[in-house]
Amino acid sequence: MTPGTSEQLAAASHDARALPFDTIFVIGTEGDWRHLAGQQVYRRRNGGFSNPDGVSMCIADAPNHQTIIAEASDLIAPGALHQGELDLQRITT
Repeated sequence: MTPGTSEQLAAASHDARALPFDTIFVIGTEGDWRHLAGQQVYRRRNGGFSNPDGVSMCIADAPNHQTIIAEASDLIAPGALHQGELDLQRITT
């Protein structure tokens, strides 16, 4: 997997289906999933949700294969300037 970029997120800002597969993004502090901020996600390939309003993303380190439906505004690129402000605790459920 490769790290996602802010350019890829910008390209998917109006249609989440443009988010690439095999690419790691990070859940940001804005949007619906801020309680999971800092977790790495990648786009789910087999099944799931795929609409302009959101696509299924798997949380990379979740022991239970947790999936969220995210849009570009929920995500940031790994290494983004404000990523250092995130609480990077791992999921422990």
